[in-house]
Amino acid sequence: MAGRTGCCSSCCKMLKKFSLLLINTADAAIGCAALGLAIYLRSNKAGAEVAVQHAVHASLFLAGAFLLGAALGFGGTVFDSPCALRLSGLLAIPLAVVGVGAGIYMATMKDSCLDYIAKATPSEEQIASHYYWFVVGGVFGGAMLEVLRYSLAKNLSRTLSSEADDLRVSLAAEEAASNARREVSEAARTGRFDQLRAYYRDKYNPPEPDEEAASVGAASSRNPFEDDSDGDEVNPLHGESP
Repeated sequence: MAGRTGCCSSCCKMLKKFSLLLINTADAAIGCAALGLAIYLRSNKAGAEVAVQHAVHASLFLAGAFLLGAALGFGGTVFDSPCALRLSGLLAIPLAVVGVGAGIYMATMKDSCLDYIAKATPSEEQIASHYYWFVVGGVFGGAMLEVLRYSLAKNLSRTLSSEADDLRVSLAAEEAASNARREVSEAARTGRFDQLRAYYRDKYNPPEPDEEAASVGAASSRNPFEDDSDGDEVNPLHGESP
């Protein structure tokens, strides 16, 4: 049962990692696309309307946020870093809010958005109008993707932290058991040394003559035919009391 639970936990962990890698790859692609758009607008539309400058700044901001979130997500997933995963998940929250807000605005203010695009890139107004709703769907999809990234990053970070805590507890218990075994071994070894020390002390340091004479005198003063049990004298011939 424990092996089955461990297998399921490992499979869930690998599935979370794989999903996060896919999401981080998508975020990196979005960031690169936003960066490419900013470079394109800056190089080909330089000196144009103020709308172009705003679009460039917004694209650079989104590119930096998406690339940073993807980098933190990759680092946390590959190197099992709960801290990087938490930061990646926290960064996904404002990106999701911005995506939802931008999607709602674009869905409800289509004419204003097309006028804005016409000022920024007049030659591409027709293309923008044709693919407008695809862009709106992509914005909402990106926002939902960030919500999913936040949930997976938070869950995986909690799993990695729990595994690290379990490992620390296991190592502490193993160290305590090792210390206990060492103390028992030292106590047993000390006891054997004490016994050997007492044996050799009695062997090579016999008692003093006075002490030996006293012990011999005490033994000789005792009647050898006296029964120890009740103090009766024992007949040496028959081994019976008279």
